Amino acid sequence: MRTTITKSFTFEAAHLLPDHPGKCAKLHGHSYRLEVSVEGPVQTTGPEAGMVMDFTRLSDAVEREIVSVWDHVYLNDVVPFVPTAELIAQEAFRRLANAGIPVSRVELWETPKARAVVEED
Repeated sequence: MRTTITKSFTFEAAHLLPDHPGKCAKLHGHSYRLEVSVEGPVQTTGPEAGMVMDFTRLSDAVEREIVSVWDHVYLNDVVPFVPTAELIAQEAFRRLANAGIPVSRVELWETPKARAVVEED
């Protein structure tokens, strides 16, 4: 049996896509919604017994690695790539994995109708 937990987070950020042929080449902002999923066995012992991972531990990691870094910033100044939804989602996945979170999926909603999804290979 496969068990996944998912938690949603929000942050506000601005960016522009310098080579984009449309309006995204101009400075603009988004109210991003980040959904982070962790998949794994349900623990049978210890403080996380009955859980894949404590939601508080997941929240603390996402706040530390993503939200506190990207909230209310100009993304072009803080990431070493053109900040498209796809690349921001990939970077969020990498940051969480590098922080020891067994992330299996990241969904980054740039608008209520547009999102990028990154899943574990």
